[in-house]
Amino acid sequence: MPTDRHHEETVLALVAAVELRDEAIGAHLERVCSIALELTAVVAPGLAADPALRYGFLLHDVGKIGIADCVLHKPGPLDHTELSIMRTHPVLGERIVAPLTFIDGIARDVIACHHERWDGLGYPCGRRGGAIPLAARIFALADAYDAMTSDRPYRAALTHDEAMQRIDEALGTQFDPSFGGAFIALDPLELGRLTHVD
Repeated sequence: MPTDRHHEETVLALVAAVELRDEAIGAHLERVCSIALELTAVVAPGLAADPALRYGFLLHDVGKIGIADCVLHKPGPLDHTELSIMRTHPVLGERIVAPLTFIDGIARDVIACHHERWDGLGYPCGRRGGAIPLAARIFALADAYDAMTSDRPYRAALTHDEAMQRIDEALGTQFDPSFGGAFIALDPLELGRLTHVD
């Protein structure tokens, strides 16, 4: 009978597989998981108590295993076709974890819906507002923050203050406004401890 230890080992093996596909993503997985757990503890403590939540946060990008190298490793912005391919990674992620019955509920919600937007303009399904699972709405803030404060081949990282300003401007469009304020209020020194931000 599988135990919690076996579940943890399985998740970490999948995380290692994602890291092998994209070395830069490894640190991102740990950082964004830490940020998302910190925010969840503030805005939805009951949700934070579910160990499956961490699995979803760590495995949110597992579908990138199925993205071609020419798209995944392109050293610059993606064109329309490449962007369409990249936007399949939540669906691919769901397919990868489908045989793992312990990755269900909130964990699968994060994998499937972390790129949905509050205004319905996200992907892969264009869900809107409260139709987006709570865990995915929370995670979207953490994911965006880490992406903005990380160097990319085509742009330098934003500062903490710049990233928070952009998040504030996107509340009610990209992000759920009901807990965006709680994210902005997180201690920048604590976020610096959780991430690479000085």
